[in-house]
Amino acid sequence: MISFKRSRQTRRKFLLLSHRYIGIVSAFFLILIATTGTAINHLKDVGMDDYVLTWPPLLRWYGLSKGPQDIITFSTDSGAIVSWMNNQLYLGKEPLKLEQTIDGPLLGIAEGPDFLAVATSRSVILLTRTGVLIDQLGQENLPERIRRFGSKDNSFFIDTPNGQFKTTASFLSWTPVPSANKQVTWSSPRATPAAVRTQLLDTYHGKGISLQQLLLDLHSGRIMHIGPWVSDLSALAILLLAISGLINWYRRPR
Repeated sequence: MISFKRSRQTRRKFLLLSHRYIGIVSAFFLILIATTGTAINHLKDVGMDDYVLTWPPLLRWYGLSKGPQDIITFSTDSGAIVSWMNNQLYLGKEPLKLEQTIDGPLLGIAEGPDFLAVATSRSVILLTRTGVLIDQLGQENLPERIRRFGSKDNSFFIDTPNGQFKTTASFLSWTPVPSANKQVTWSSPRATPAAVRTQLLDTYHGKGISLQQLLLDLHSGRIMHIGPWVSDLSALAILLLAISGLINWYRRPR
């Protein structure tokens, strides 16, 4: 009889402790969900729906503390600036809207009568001076993979592993030329202007993390990479809290 009572007291003590610790865990999740949910609903009311956070540890957590590996920039004598960053081309500070993804770094830029010609290792892109796409020549329209890109008068030249080729402003056909052609002005990279670099890095980083995005990620659990588990764990904790509470109430001394 004494052993049975001790066993009953032990089970009751275990249930009481379980109820207490489950309550602490569920309180954490409930407070997190309630506070973030309320804040999300009223950000606009307090004028903070566009507020951006730039705290370095937070940017590192989101993987935004590091800039892109490379920014490659070319410019023309008339002042046109084309940059390549993370497989995206930019004219000045504005991203270019192209038909195909740029899968190679920028190799050069040259000016035509009323257009710009931009070369990567696998393509030549023709643009208006305002950045509107005219045509995009893929590898099937080129004689070889490009190593250098240049111009002379109204002709355009590419240097490839199998020699040099030239074309006219129409870019319809390519003609082999002597590799010793020293009169070609080969395009070479330049230092990215500070204002352009700042704008490109702002584009890459998005200028920081919005407060609304942070609250949404906290609310849903995405910030800890556990996603819907936050809601699931909250529901499970509340369920266990209710069950343990009912058991403790049922087994209370009468």
